[in-house]
Amino acid sequence: MKARIYKVLVNRVPAIRRKYQEARKEAVTRGARLLLFGKLLWWNLEYYLSGGRTQKTEICFTEKKKLLFEESKNFTGMSGEQLVKELSGYDVISFDVFDTLLLRPFSAPEDLFYLIGTELHYPDFPVLRVLAEDQARKRKAEKTGTGEVTLKEIWECLEPLTGIPVETGMAVEMSTEEKYCQGNLYFLPVLDSLKKVQKVLLAVSDMYLEKSFIQKLLEKYYGPVFHRVLISQEEGCSKANGKLYEKVRETAKEIWAEQTGSAEGCWRLAHVGDNPHSDIFMAKKRQIDAFLYPNPQDTGNPYRPFDMSRITGGIYRGLVNIRFHTGAGKYSVFYELGYTYGGLAALGFCQFIHRKVQEWERCRICFLARDGDVLKQVYDQLYPGSSTCYLLWSRNVSARLGAERFPFDFFQRFLFQKINQGYSLERIFASMRLSVLREDACRYLHCSKDSVLTEKKALGCRDFLLKQWKRVLEVYKEEQALAGEYLRTLLLSPEEYVQNYGLEQRKIILADIGWAGSGPLGLEYVLHKTCGPSWKVHTLLAGSSGAPSPDRDSSQGFFFENQMDSYFFSQSHNRDLWKFHDLHKKHNLYLELLFTSPSPSFQGFEKTENGNINFLFAPKESHEKEVREIQKGILDFVADYQKYFGDFTAKGQGNISGRDAYAPLVLFLKDTAFQKKLEKAFLWDIRENVE
Repeated sequence: MKARIYKVLVNRVPAIRRKYQEARKEAVTRGARLLLFGKLLWWNLEYYLSGGRTQKTEICFTEKKKLLFEESKNFTGMSGEQLVKELSGYDVISFDVFDTLLLRPFSAPEDLFYLIGTELHYPDFPVLRVLAEDQARKRKAEKTGTGEVTLKEIWECLEPLTGIPVETGMAVEMSTEEKYCQGNLYFLPVLDSLKKVQKVLLAVSDMYLEKSFIQKLLEKYYGPVFHRVLISQEEGCSKANGKLYEKVRETAKEIWAEQTGSAEGCWRLAHVGDNPHSDIFMAKKRQIDAFLYPNPQDTGNPYRPFDMSRITGGIYRGLVNIRFHTGAGKYSVFYELGYTYGGLAALGFCQFIHRKVQEWERCRICFLARDGDVLKQVYDQLYPGSSTCYLLWSRNVSARLGAERFPFDFFQRFLFQKINQGYSLERIFASMRLSVLREDACRYLHCSKDSVLTEKKALGCRDFLLKQWKRVLEVYKEEQALAGEYLRTLLLSPEEYVQNYGLEQRKIILADIGWAGSGPLGLEYVLHKTCGPSWKVHTLLAGSSGAPSPDRDSSQGFFFENQMDSYFFSQSHNRDLWKFHDLHKKHNLYLELLFTSPSPSFQGFEKTENGNINFLFAPKESHEKEVREIQKGILDFVADYQKYFGDFTAKGQGNISGRDAYAPLVLFLKDTAFQKKLEKAFLWDIRENVE
């Protein structure tokens, strides 16, 4: 019977089986297993009600959540100033430690065990660590009646399971704990204010770590502000059963007596913590006024993706939750957009680029404008001293200067993508920089320059331009030569520049967001035509054209011969994402928004009167402030990641997969209500991509 139930509820759907097997590893107690069975029933119900039964892939089971707009402004706790005001009426105040005063950059406390297991080079360590703690608590309860254990007692149970000596394991766990713990910026001014008015401050924790170790951590971030630190494993009782609050009251009474010379008198006691049961209910049950501080991870996790690899997912969620759910600061929606949805993607894409650079050796990395602006900043931050450059380019420039080689792309870009969108022929010919041919075209089409581009007129324009193709190419000839001069200056060192640059092969990487790779291909053509064929070009895209895109097959030959590669998805990997990503739902545009630049769009080259190159740009970006906020969010996420996990990046470890990096974007791209609010705040013209 049990096997039959397992077959029906678990094995029938691969997505459910995967989720169940991952969760089952950690469900070591009877209560946890019962809870998991309830989740299993819910997953099946959700799957079949959504019509997933008829689907053949896991794409039908991707997460969908209602996201918070201006997330940091939705903090449900008191402001720091209000908490200080509330606590000013008390004489003695105790504070919970972990997830209140001290935070870890993980979405769950158990996530730390994965990195301990990595340090110890031991498989399945988190499960064994949880099991050993459970065993230690049961043994202690049988002997003493209390389940409060020390770290040493846990490791005495863990040593027989792993073969790792107690002393070695304890040392690694404590050093890892110390490495990742951080002070809570919300409480820094709170404690400072309370200390100034001479309140008695206590730190209280249900924890297996030694008091001296926790005290050391607290002093590292807050200084010597606490009169006493009370830890459950040393006191033999916990907040969870309420008895530790009796110790808190006794300690408060002792300190009061020391300060006033009398154990009697009127003094008030309060407690602050994040756990509704241990910190609030049990404290109040012991007649101690309690104030709830919302746990940053618990409040942030409902808006985070969990369809990610365990370690990367735990780190990502932990960092974002700490940034926006501690109550320490409020941020604009644009900053949050960059931090939450652009940061991990930019970090992972740059790691991907770096791995390719190491494979191909001595490559110069060219980040194409404008998406490459923030990507270059991230890459230089991760890998200082690398050979990188920001290359002024655009799809329009690429389409014009590569028209001789790619006429189909030229007509698609300037004509057929603009049909019935209100563009006049005057604007069309100006965008092609063919205004000199506009009057002839209007006569050929029997219309005025103010006529709007329709499908019929687009076909007529194409036929006219093909008849005048030599004149068209002649117009672009000078600009093409200027582009070649610019590329030589940018890509060659001064020593190489004066040599015959066509004699030896040089490798460059063109990094771009996506999608069909037409921009990089046009650049490659101009480079080979003006600078010689000795250049070997590799194109790295964040994402290829998705399955719903009409040009999804256009660059497959380049992927097949390894001249192009894609980070997030392509036809050959992460096909569920490839099928999901839909330009018709503006997915391309939203990702381009994440990685755009505050600088104006690049429009081309022209020669000045003295023969120099002049760079042409569109009018100043109307959303410069908002775009800078997005970029700041991206860069701050990368800085936060590097602060705690930079040693992995330096060693080439902990690489973020394209699947993981895209997981937050799935939530963003599926929440149309969030997108509408964003577009309204940004006043975004979605036609900008064809200008």
